Amino acid sequence: MRRVFLLVTVLVVSVTLCVLAGCEKNTGTNPQFAPIEQQPIKDMLTTSSYALPMEFFSDQQYTDNGVLGEGMSYPLSGDVGQVLPPVRFFRIIRFSPRVDYIIQLPGSEGDSTADVRIVHHISGVFVVDNTVDNVRNPFFRSFTSRAVSNVMARRVNGNWRISEISPTDVSSTNDLGTTIQIEWMSVEGSSLTFPKSTLYSADTLLSLGELPAFAPGDTVRVQARAFSTAPDGCWLFLHVHSRFGASVFHMRIPFVRNQSDPTLFRAAWIVPEGIEVPRVFHMAVDGIGWDTLFGNQRAVYNSKMWSVPCLIGFPQLVRE
Repeated sequence: MRRVFLLVTVLVVSVTLCVLAGCEKNTGTNPQFAPIEQQPIKDMLTTSSYALPMEFFSDQQYTDNGVLGEGMSYPLSGDVGQVLPPVRFFRIIRFSPRVDYIIQLPGSEGDSTADVRIVHHISGVFVVDNTVDNVRNPFFRSFTSRAVSNVMARRVNGNWRISEISPTDVSSTNDLGTTIQIEWMSVEGSSLTFPKSTLYSADTLLSLGELPAFAPGDTVRVQARAFSTAPDGCWLFLHVHSRFGASVFHMRIPFVRNQSDPTLFRAAWIVPEGIEVPRVFHMAVDGIGWDTLFGNQRAVYNSKMWSVPCLIGFPQLVRE
């Protein structure tokens, strides 16, 4: 009788677990139950020009050899502000970043939608030196960072497409959490062809028509407010990244800091004339700790970055 009771108990528990597992699979709350449905979404995001490319995290494509600061040509020349002292730095990624796709099917807007969180796990070395002519006495600061962005994908005619996308939030993790905070960033083109865009959170989902957009020849003016809870503070850099076929265009410009308000920064970039449009590129506000830039061998890597996909040309013409 006791053996029969135990057998019945095991059978009931097994059936209950199977039912619960089936319910969880049907709701789509656990991504592991839909690998076949998820793969087309991953494939789309891997090739999408709106998703942040992995080579963005490496500085090996820079043509300025990492030299930044006084003496370089600022598009904001004539503006009153503090400029960055000379510094040479670049990031080298040790390994290709591991990428996790956390996919919710169906998405928050129902059938034919998917909510996706993309997480890059980055590790590398930050090489910095304060000489302009060549690297004489560099410091090597090992780092790890985590980059997070969110996507709302929609299936149209059987194909998955990005419907909304957030900026990418990149934070250093080797320092037990970055001390740098970005409060907001705003961008506007000088031609005023497209409206000014202001971001207050890296979690904000933007439709493709809401992404910052500019015309060829525009002077793109960028402002940002950022601070560090560390006593040494931080400095901001403007990154611009775009793919031209098989080649990569990657540059950065140091911000000018407001003299009366050290948390307010301004920078500008001129969109090249004659480039093929419409085009997607990525623009980022990159905050780096002052001690990371100018400290000695004991300094640690401390960084915070917001990167947002932007458009050159009319948003409604840009297609995946």
